[in-house]
Amino acid sequence: MHGNKKERAPKQAPQPAETVKQQEKAVEQPADKAEAAVPEGKPQDNPAAKESTKKAAAAESAEQPDNPDGSKEEGATTPEASKVAETGTAESPAAKPAKTSKGEKQQKTEQSETAEKAEKPEAGGKASAAAETPAPSEPSENHKPSDVLEPSAREKLRAALGRLGWKKWAAIAAVFAVLLGAGLFLAFGTTHVIERSDRDAKENIYMVVKPGTTASEISDHLTRLGVIDSRLRFWWLMKIQGDAQKFKTGTYAFAPHMDEQAVLDKLVSGDTTVVRFTIPEGFGIKEIAKRLADEGLVDEQEFLAEAKDFAPYDYMKKRPNERYAAEGYLFPDTYEIHSEVTPEAIMKMMAEDFDTRLTPALRQQAAAKNLSIHDLITLASLVEKEARYDEDRPIIAQVFFKRLQMGMPLQSDTTLQYLMAGPKEDVSIEDTKIDSPYNTYQHAGLPPGPIASPGMKSILAVLNPASTDYLYFVADRQGHNHYSQTYDEHLAIVEQVR
Repeated sequence: MHGNKKERAPKQAPQPAETVKQQEKAVEQPADKAEAAVPEGKPQDNPAAKESTKKAAAAESAEQPDNPDGSKEEGATTPEASKVAETGTAESPAAKPAKTSKGEKQQKTEQSETAEKAEKPEAGGKASAAAETPAPSEPSENHKPSDVLEPSAREKLRAALGRLGWKKWAAIAAVFAVLLGAGLFLAFGTTHVIERSDRDAKENIYMVVKPGTTASEISDHLTRLGVIDSRLRFWWLMKIQGDAQKFKTGTYAFAPHMDEQAVLDKLVSGDTTVVRFTIPEGFGIKEIAKRLADEGLVDEQEFLAEAKDFAPYDYMKKRPNERYAAEGYLFPDTYEIHSEVTPEAIMKMMAEDFDTRLTPALRQQAAAKNLSIHDLITLASLVEKEARYDEDRPIIAQVFFKRLQMGMPLQSDTTLQYLMAGPKEDVSIEDTKIDSPYNTYQHAGLPPGPIASPGMKSILAVLNPASTDYLYFVADRQGHNHYSQTYDEHLAIVEQVR
């Protein structure tokens, strides 16, 4: 009978000391040392390793009796653990995590707790057994494995980028379209050309390029002068050809409505010229400034500001109520400039010409008539503006002298025109009421100063007036003057010629 009797191991049989030591050694041994202990050949080729693992497995099986339902307790060795034992290699969870039927997280938890209990002895001095491992719990949603989250996050990011991709390309396409449109406009568009003053179309348009002048300033200036029709097209040519920094300084002569490429070539090659300009007789400071500005030589407002106090000679000293000290003393002539062109340089050149032409003999002749140079040029400027033909100049000068002697107002329409923004063919009664020292209808004597630059013929006419008894004159539509001695005769002539 005893030969067929099967002995069952007690439920709480203690583990052999040898087995416990093996478990502790397996837990404590680092992965790298365990791997280093394995021979270079295949693990299954080591018979000693196989034998030791079989004994350890048998010992564990003896400690974990079957449950009544035929299943083993959860502390029992799993097939994966047996496989590890057979190989004789203790792999770390980081290198190759073991799996159980309860899931990856449960197996990891069990292993970590088992290792901690194996290392810490209980109060009785014995190592805790694997059977005392607490029952596993279901994995929490807050502790999901990272390798499950990462693919999902990457997929979400990829999907988000995919959704934003078309918007990105649409924005790039829009920017490209705007740049393309701007480029086409720059290349072929036109800009408004500021109208130049009415003068001979064959006259040169001068422009001075100074050191430090920018390409944009040159483009604006050329457009304002009417040399080019499209500032943007010219700017575009400069940029695509790389010529914006290649302009040579100096004075250039251009024609109206030139080809932009021809203008650019001229500036890059340094095809400068000698500046030549003409100021007609009877031009005032405002007209001179506009003429020079139209030809590209000066800035109009800068010229006017300089003319206010420009007085290199004593007789040019500014008087009270006088608008411009330089008025009347910039002699009308044709000039050439071989140096830098500035408002001051131009005025200096013209004033020197005037001073040269006013010879000592002429100055003595003026002094003999009790005329200062200032009074001489002021009277000569009135004659210049009133007379269109040379034969009228001495007669008009004589009329002014007679009125001055009588204390009679000069009543010259030209002094009213000087106060107006632009020329006016016929002044009105209302115009004669303008409150200004230049209004010779309201104030007797000479105006505060010259109203224009007289030519030599008008200056000589004042120094050599005609001998007549006329007190009145009126010009017809052709510019010829008609004279009379009385006011009634004057009114009758006015009815005829106007």
